[in-house]
Amino acid sequence: MKRIDVIVPYFYPPYIGGTETVLRKWNSYFSSHHSDSLQVRFVLPFAYHNGDVFDRQGNCHYGLRICSNKSMRLFGVVNFLVYLIFTKADDVIVLSPRYINLSHKVRTVLHKHYQIVDWVHFSLAKMFVSDRKYFKRADYHLAISTGIKQQLLKMQIPAEKVFSVFNPIEPSKRQIPVAKYPKYIYVGRLEYQHQKNLQEMIRGFEMVQRELPQAKLELWGDGPDVDSLKRLVNGLQLNDCVSFKGWQREPWKLIDSATAFVLTSTYEGLPMSILEAMSHGVPVVAANVSTGPKDEINDANGLLYESGRINEFKNDCIEISENRSHYNAMAIQDSIKKFYTNNYFANLSKILEKG
Repeated sequence: MKRIDVIVPYFYPPYIGGTETVLRKWNSYFSSHHSDSLQVRFVLPFAYHNGDVFDRQGNCHYGLRICSNKSMRLFGVVNFLVYLIFTKADDVIVLSPRYINLSHKVRTVLHKHYQIVDWVHFSLAKMFVSDRKYFKRADYHLAISTGIKQQLLKMQIPAEKVFSVFNPIEPSKRQIPVAKYPKYIYVGRLEYQHQKNLQEMIRGFEMVQRELPQAKLELWGDGPDVDSLKRLVNGLQLNDCVSFKGWQREPWKLIDSATAFVLTSTYEGLPMSILEAMSHGVPVVAANVSTGPKDEINDANGLLYESGRINEFKNDCIEISENRSHYNAMAIQDSIKKFYTNNYFANLSKILEKG
């Protein structure tokens, strides 16, 4: 039996990002599906409390916890180093090029025999720029989007070492009804600029609202820039049509209707929020950044616009509203079949067994 350890990286509370979501799905799947050929374990060197990252107990190994979560960011690296010295795993999956490098150094010095597997969750054009040289030290790579795969190939990593795995999503039995008026939904971290770039969404929505006066925008989530975003909404006189719903553990159970899900990110890996919207039969308008959305969006389920072109974002939002009957909920759900859990893990298990 092949023994595979997944190293859970350091996360900031409240542990609600897309990477955490995928790790939870891996944990849920591998703890409930027996395999004669694979044993997948999760190593948590940062020693989170039970329930922080995983909402169910799987096959987990926790590092020594001697301090608060913030201080554990440093001590967790010590835990990881101790793990590498003593591990008997066949494959070690890491989510950072620096962990690739550390794993490679320990393997070289101590003559360990584990394979190093890279599984990054962000566009390499935006993240890890100074650490790109370390990617070549991995034995193989799990690419969550075709864009990331192309970025790895441009680093002259052999194609036979790069496997497309994407991200998993559970099929939903619930279809969110079409809103009676133009209603746009965002679910995720609230950032003014940076990755999520909500200032572009709000400014674009203000242009939509001029042409569709009944239009509404709902922002579900929390983040560091809530106050700045509320000031922007107030300055654009959108208080009556933009609502801040706050963080909810299961927002998709609370969203009662929608015209479209909107995403204005400047970069992504493979956004889970798009898949979550589509699994509920909701079409999407998203920025066509270098990795992620183009793997998910097609003619049946949404529209892509060029990041930064706010007028194009506005036009796409209006187009979906005016042609909402074109976007059939069942067709949208069917359009992402390859991402559904059973198909995803069948493909992933084959890759891990052969890798």
